[in-house]
Amino acid sequence: MAAAFLVLFSCQGVSGRNVQAVTYGEAAECPGEPDESLPSELAEETRIECVGWTLHVPYGVGIRLAGAVNRIRPAEADDDGVVPIEITPDGHRVAYLDVGRLRYLVKDLRSGAVRPITPRLTAEEIAGITSVVSSSDGRRFAVSTSENRRTYVADVETGRTRSLDEVCWAYGLTADRLMGSSGCYGADVAIDIVRFDGTATRFRSEENAPDGMSPDLRRYLDGDAVHETATGRKTLVVPGGRYVGARWANDDTLVELDEDDEEYVAVDARTGEVSSTGIPEVEPIAFGRVR
Repeated sequence: MAAAFLVLFSCQGVSGRNVQAVTYGEAAECPGEPDESLPSELAEETRIECVGWTLHVPYGVGIRLAGAVNRIRPAEADDDGVVPIEITPDGHRVAYLDVGRLRYLVKDLRSGAVRPITPRLTAEEIAGITSVVSSSDGRRFAVSTSENRRTYVADVETGRTRSLDEVCWAYGLTADRLMGSSGCYGADVAIDIVRFDGTATRFRSEENAPDGMSPDLRRYLDGDAVHETATGRKTLVVPGGRYVGARWANDDTLVELDEDDEEYVAVDARTGEVSSTGIPEVEPIAFGRVR
């Protein structure tokens, strides 16, 4: 009876009733041998190695994204490349590369609605995916690829989509702008504020790309410190020692790996307060509403 209740509760969440926020996404393990059932049309250029992500919720069973690509192997590459998903800060939407359509889709876990946010991607675009980000309010998404240095931007509530040239990497976006870079490889990059009216402003030039920006673009990480985007002022030194790999989960929360306990902790970006999330050490991982 208890097991049946958990399954029912999870299903209700997917259909929009009693929905729970996703805390994190975990990629499925790849089989030892290539899966012959996967699409073969990219075989000579980019091979899809593995499909499937599990979205974890605090209570009940996980939500399986069976059609979400998680690993590819580009032509002549020795190692697999992770194909990222993006979970919105509120944990209610997820963007992923669909194995059947070969385009990024956004699934709303409350209603079950699915919307495309990119056109069908070429093998070169898929192999060159650099970043997938969502806005603070969870309605806008940006997918960037090094192929032709292009970024696709979509508003899932209005259905409006656009593509931006010379933006190879997106760090975050709001209703009217995107913070991005034309540099693809994280070195000697110029970071620009790209407005959707067609204008752009230089934010700063860096020897290396910033470690991460908050979804609302108000703060950014630089090594072990949090800075205000508007002024550059350092506002917090991120706890170190046993904690490593800080990254943003929402506007005011960072997550770091606690190497001693092998789980992720939440760090309040305003106060530095550290709290447990209960999320185990997993890679690759995508964070949603962690607290």
